Amino acid sequence: MAMPREFYIRKNAKEIKDVNTDAVAYVEDLEGGKFTAMVFAGKRSKYDKYYGFKTAERRNEYVKEYFEDIAASYESKKKYAEKKKAMAVENQEKYKVGDVLVSSWGYDQTNIDYYQVIEKTAKMVTIQKIASESVEIHCGGAYESVMPTKDNFIGKPFKKKIGAYGVKLNSYTTARHWDGRAKHETGLGWGH
Repeated sequence: MAMPREFYIRKNAKEIKDVNTDAVAYVEDLEGGKFTAMVFAGKRSKYDKYYGFKTAERRNEYVKEYFEDIAASYESKKKYAEKKKAMAVENQEKYKVGDVLVSSWGYDQTNIDYYQVIEKTAKMVTIQKIASESVEIHCGGAYESVMPTKDNFIGKPFKKKIGAYGVKLNSYTTARHWDGRAKHETGLGWGH
C-alpha cells in the first residue's frame, strides 16, 4: 500500500509551488546548518528527490533547477504527443479497403499474420485475418517464407483504430501495410 504524500512531508516544511507546472517543493532549515528540499511532481505520493544542502542558496537553486527540468519534461511530452497525433492523422489517410496488412510477433519464434482491410472510416479500419501460404522453406524447415492469400478470410472481422505506427492489434503486435514481399516465420515443428 502506498503512503500518502503527507506521510513524507515534515511538519515544519515550507511549501513552494511551481507557477508553471504541478511541481512542488517542501523546504526546511534544520538545526546545525542543514537545509533540505523534498520535491514532487505529478500525482506521485512519494517524493522524487529528498536532499540536504550546506547552504540555503544551493538548495533554492536546486529547487529552481528541478522546476525547470519538470517544465522541460512536460513540454517534451506535449511535443511528442502532438507529433504522434499528426503521424496518426497522416497514417489514417493511407489505409484503403482491400489493403493487406502484416504483423510479426512471437517469443523465441517468429509468427507472421496477414490481415485485409474490409471497411474504413476516418480513423478506424475493420480488418479480418487472411490465410498465408508457404512459398519457400529454408534451413531444413527451420523457417519458411510466407505470402498472404488475399480474400481467403479466417475468423471474424474486428475494428481497430489507426495509430501513428499502424493498427495496434494488442499489447505485443501492430499490423502495418504489407510491402509485397514474402515474410519469414519459424517453421512448423520449430516453435509453432
